[in-house]
Amino acid sequence: MFFKAGKNRDGYFDADDLLQQVENAIDIFKSKTNRFATGLFLFDNAPSHQRQAPDARSAHKMPKGPHVTWWHHKNGPKMRSTNFGVDNTPQDLYFADDHPMMPGWFKGMEIIIRERGLWPEKGLNAQCEEFKCVMGKTDCCCRRLLFTQPDFANQKSHLEEYITSRGHICDYYPKYHCELNFIEQYWGAAKLIYRTSPKTTDMKEMEENVKNSLDDVPLVQIQR
Repeated sequence: MFFKAGKNRDGYFDADDLLQQVENAIDIFKSKTNRFATGLFLFDNAPSHQRQAPDARSAHKMPKGPHVTWWHHKNGPKMRSTNFGVDNTPQDLYFADDHPMMPGWFKGMEIIIRERGLWPEKGLNAQCEEFKCVMGKTDCCCRRLLFTQPDFANQKSHLEEYITSRGHICDYYPKYHCELNFIEQYWGAAKLIYRTSPKTTDMKEMEENVKNSLDDVPLVQIQR
């Protein structure tokens, strides 16, 4: 299968496409192993691989006070509830739908922090100027304080959440170490072969040359 990237072609391969591909890969893996094995799925640190789910916890765009129309993503779902503290106390980030004053409103960072018992007497700004917090400070502003809370700091990517929900393991290669990623070695070997193929301006011939270059890389070299 050839994926032709571009606005007027096959579009672009994004995080949603990757999730669909991973879903298919897990289905194949389970059918091949009769569901008796746990798979390790490895990815590089591309931004699309690290994207969080639409309802994931994030203080990135949160307003300081209650807001009737705030959503983390436009037309997306509400941000998921959470748990905090040593007692794993549950916390909703929105007021209940039957709240007498603000039904269904987003609580805002200040109330979320107050409910955790972390609001200082001197108060906090929503964020430091240009979000340039003092090095080492964790309570200089609302946003930094929430960013450093364990439930926010440990928020997993959508990819990792999905893979672990299927009973498998997700991990990432270290940044800037493409030599550890076998697919990069495979791709590099295929490009070397392609450069030796006959030059052509015909698109179909180019596609055939690409296919042949990918097929000509020995399995031993791919798995090395």
